[in-house]
Amino acid sequence: MNNIWDIINVPMGFVIRFCNQIVGNNYIFALLLFALIIEILLLPFGIKQQKNSIKQAKLRPKEMAIRKKYAGRDDNVTKQKMNLEVQELYQKEGYNPMGGCLPLLIQLPIIFALYNIVMNPLRYICRLEDATIEQIKNIVSSATGKTNYDISRNIELLSDMKSMSYSDFANVEGFTAEMFENLPNLRIFGGFLDLGARPVDDIWSWLLLVPILTFLSYFFSMKMTRKLSYQPATTDQAMGCSNKMMDITMPLFSVFISFTLPAAMGVYWIFKSLLGVLKQYFLKLAMPIPTFTEEDYKAAEAEMNVKPERKGKSGRVVRSLHHIDDEDFADTAEAGKRRREALEAQEAEEAALREASMPKFLGGAKLKKDDKNDKKSKKDNTEDAPSEEKDNKTNDGE
Repeated sequence: MNNIWDIINVPMGFVIRFCNQIVGNNYIFALLLFALIIEILLLPFGIKQQKNSIKQAKLRPKEMAIRKKYAGRDDNVTKQKMNLEVQELYQKEGYNPMGGCLPLLIQLPIIFALYNIVMNPLRYICRLEDATIEQIKNIVSSATGKTNYDISRNIELLSDMKSMSYSDFANVEGFTAEMFENLPNLRIFGGFLDLGARPVDDIWSWLLLVPILTFLSYFFSMKMTRKLSYQPATTDQAMGCSNKMMDITMPLFSVFISFTLPAAMGVYWIFKSLLGVLKQYFLKLAMPIPTFTEEDYKAAEAEMNVKPERKGKSGRVVRSLHHIDDEDFADTAEAGKRRREALEAQEAEEAALREASMPKFLGGAKLKKDDKNDKKSKKDNTEDAPSEEKDNKTNDGE
């Protein structure tokens, strides 16, 4: 073995070779059969994942009761406390949130191995030695005029070999007529499409259908799989945005792969996506996800003695030490700023109302006091007037 990946590449190469022989050297059907075999081999992990989802779904009423308990509070401290209670519920009930990740991790080495097999079919499917492949490369180069063949990525070399006859390779050591007849046929629909070619090399050919169909099948499979699978409860809007981003970015990534690599990779991706939806559909029929009514949720709230936080009737914003440092942290800074602005606006409005009412009260009191003083002054003036007249008369008499 040339590298550690041959531990997986060689057995998988035998499987694809077996599939290719069953379907009569039609490579596209060999890829379909291989994708079906892989889905069957991964079925036990899919069953385990479905059971894990069912266990999580059964905890939904209690989980929603916990989330209802903290409804309306979006500060970081409250979120951490809520998540801690949810995790404690999972541990108590024996549910592992990471239990569904194993099938995804297992598929990664399969994808890497398939890439090596598709790119190097003469070695892993046809079981030819490097020296034999080198001789074949020289013969094909002389016939086609191409000098850029790579024996470690010889799918294009295999495609050009099929347009020649065995007599051209009769002198190649270790290469028999039977081997030539059993070479995978990469040309489909009567040579209309070549699975060994890359769409990026000829974007105006029918090969462009491969990345387009890859995008459609992957997008469809992600939507349907999410619909057929259990979706955990969450109040995080960022999670919804993340799912939407995944619905676009992952299919686009598959388009990039199928556009830059031989079309065989894109065809396998299409088969894998569609078979994955069928597998999830049958799993849902065999092991349906439980559903709950409103009474079930209320019973869970009563069982866990959850009482949602009561809101004040006045609707006023109040100062609270719980939010005193919100603006000091990035995740609560915006909410803290809005709360401070609302509090300042409320205080300014209340101050304005007080100022509007104070002049009326104080002004009225001042007016009454001034009237009283004026009356007293007039009375004093009236009382002083006769005395002045009397004094004047006395002075005149004298």
